[in-house]
Amino acid sequence: MADIYLRDGSEVYQARLRVGGETLRKSTGLRCPKAAQKEANRLEQELNDALLLDSDILIKEATEKLFAHPRRKPYSKNTRRHYTTSLTNIMEVLGNFPLRILDEAKVQTYIKTKLKTGKTVQLRRDLAFLSLLLTFAKRRLDCGVTRNVVKDIDKGDIPDAEKREVYLQRHHYDKLLTACKNPEHRLFVILAVWTGMRHQEILKLQWDEINPQLTAIQLDGERVKNSSPRRIPLRQEVRDTLSLTPQSERTGYVFKGKKEGKPQYSFARRWLGIRKRAGMLKLHIHDLRHTFASWLLQSGVADKTTQDLMGHKTDSMTRRYSHNSLKSLKKAIDQMEADTL
Repeated sequence: MADIYLRDGSEVYQARLRVGGETLRKSTGLRCPKAAQKEANRLEQELNDALLLDSDILIKEATEKLFAHPRRKPYSKNTRRHYTTSLTNIMEVLGNFPLRILDEAKVQTYIKTKLKTGKTVQLRRDLAFLSLLLTFAKRRLDCGVTRNVVKDIDKGDIPDAEKREVYLQRHHYDKLLTACKNPEHRLFVILAVWTGMRHQEILKLQWDEINPQLTAIQLDGERVKNSSPRRIPLRQEVRDTLSLTPQSERTGYVFKGKKEGKPQYSFARRWLGIRKRAGMLKLHIHDLRHTFASWLLQSGVADKTTQDLMGHKTDSMTRRYSHNSLKSLKKAIDQMEADTL
């Protein structure tokens, strides 16, 4: 949708039009804001329609086709929501343009505009979505897209997200468990810390993915984030907590939703209460998975083993969880001192 605004000292509304991925300014010739907005929208639509070829597909339509295209593993609700957010962000700056006309200059315009907001993490997500959409259009849609211009853009000026290096100490973990007033909440935290499973992997965990002896979880590649199946042995604390569920109730999802046969959608609201009571307001759910990896590596578990347990495709993903505790750092200094005496 076009924007309208008044210039200093003028009563006639100007229109800011998004045409073909560029911004144009034009007078509406009107003083009434409602009529001016209507005229601005008409002008924007008229100018965009004039650019279209019969084969053109607008970015919004291309996104709908992306979602509708059959995939071995359909896009999850979360993924669709993230992509829709990126689509909205892009259209706010470039409009609903034909993918065919997207070039490096328009992408750079988008980058410069969004850099001013400081939301660099979202900007990188938006560019990743746009790159995915262009690749899809090039391969699957006959709409004039011949290359992925986003891949050719130098993204060096976009700051990387600040890496969180948060993991629990044992006494923090104990505080979290004390803050869990519901046995189900306690089970979620224990599973997250001692299996390294992701938020949605835990909520969608089914009893038939846990062996009858409660000694291991088998996650099928069809439903995990990177399609990598993995087997996770369970420590005694997890087994004891799972065993509290009566045998007759060990069917379907471990965390049952309100609707019959459906899992719980999110643990976020419950998590907010837990971390408030524990006095750890800045702790994220994903930090529990981070804790699992960090504790494994600090215990001397090999990187490759940790990688397999975490379900990482590359060892670089695992290494970012590697931290040296103060205790291990002190031990290293003491050892160096002893070796140099």
